[in-house]
Amino acid sequence: MITMRQALKVTALEKMVRSEPDCGSCRFHPTVDFIGFSGHFPNFPILPAMLQVLLGIIVSEELYGSSLTLQKLDKAKFMVQIKPEQTITVSCHLSRMPNKESQPGAKARITITVAEQKAASMTLFLDEI
Repeated sequence: MITMRQALKVTALEKMVRSEPDCGSCRFHPTVDFIGFSGHFPNFPILPAMLQVLLGIIVSEELYGSSLTLQKLDKAKFMVQIKPEQTITVSCHLSRMPNKESQPGAKARITITVAEQKAASMTLFLDEI
């Protein structure tokens, strides 16, 4: 059985492009048959907000170089509905920082664009797994 994380990774058009050591972006292109569109919503599929957050985590992990788990989602704004067959660019600026228990982690500022229009932005607080 394929996980949603694996299904999202399959939609990647390329490997991450790094603009700096802790900054980068990746493009994704979920097709109409992508499992994440099923049921959200019938006859009007859009990419759920939680999957947009998961895209942010996936890109953050690539920059960080290790698996991460979401501890806190802050300042999330979803401004544009993402539909099938649209190319999504997920950009991340990562700041490495320990959590409250001094465990390794990061703060990731995520921006998602579609057709050069900002579709979503959020800040993720992540712990290393």
